[in-house]
Amino acid sequence: MTSGSVHPGGGDATPRATTLVDRSFGEHSAGYDLSEIRRTDDGHRLRVRIRRDSYQRQSYALVEVLTPGLNWTNLADEPASAWHPATPYRSTTPAPLESLAERLFQRAVVILHAE
Repeated sequence: MTSGSVHPGGGDATPRATTLVDRSFGEHSAGYDLSEIRRTDDGHRLRVRIRRDSYQRQSYALVEVLTPGLNWTNLADEPASAWHPATPYRSTTPAPLESLAERLFQRAVVILHAE
């Protein structure tokens, strides 16, 4: 798993299009969660999972790719310290997590298509 947003190797960092396949949002006693699955133009399935807990150490944001063996494999994550303080304690919509999810999807596309 990686963190940060540096694109090593000088490959094409232009984001490719993704298509929404499934999305769920939910609230829990200590925060809220967003899970979203997208398909890339070349057929990869990507899943972003974000859990915003009241405790930063229990929060996470990661992007995974579905392997040919139908297992989810971690590609990248964002440390909670980078996004947790900027999100509200409670939310009834996924809006506070949407830009983070988009950033993770774009990082995954760059990782999958790095030359």
